[in-house]
Amino acid sequence: MNTSKYFGKVENVFGALCVLALAVLMVWLMVGDVERMQTATTNYDYYSNFVYLIDNIARTYFFCIVMLMAFFTYVNKQYSKWCIRLFYILGVSTLMYFVIANHFYRHVFGFIETENIEKMPSMTTTLFTGPLYWMIIGYFLIPRILKDAQKLKEEQELTV
Repeated sequence: MNTSKYFGKVENVFGALCVLALAVLMVWLMVGDVERMQTATTNYDYYSNFVYLIDNIARTYFFCIVMLMAFFTYVNKQYSKWCIRLFYILGVSTLMYFVIANHFYRHVFGFIETENIEKMPSMTTTLFTGPLYWMIIGYFLIPRILKDAQKLKEEQELTV
């Protein structure tokens, strides 16, 4: 496998190291959430850490989709139908996330102790707005990525 195609330039190595560092950070955060879930003493503590785990998984998922689209367009520099497919996957995933978050919220509301019910809005905010940052960033970046992918497609059609 010719790795110089992807990692031949310094900025590609730097980008790969940044993505690797982010991956290590996200795994560390997820492991911490699971450990705190296992040592939770109340339902609120358990579900609060469960919400943080869901938040970290969703952030990682949406970040990876946007980075895959950027990889196919800017690093691979070839048109791929996967850019369009990932756009639709991102849209469906966003809708599914909010539907699942709503069901999870309704489920958790029945299990939280009455002395911790005043903390429920903060947990709900984390659940519904945690991955929102990457969703919004993704939807601002995606039109540019799709436009550049379309240019690559036109260039490939001209060269063939």
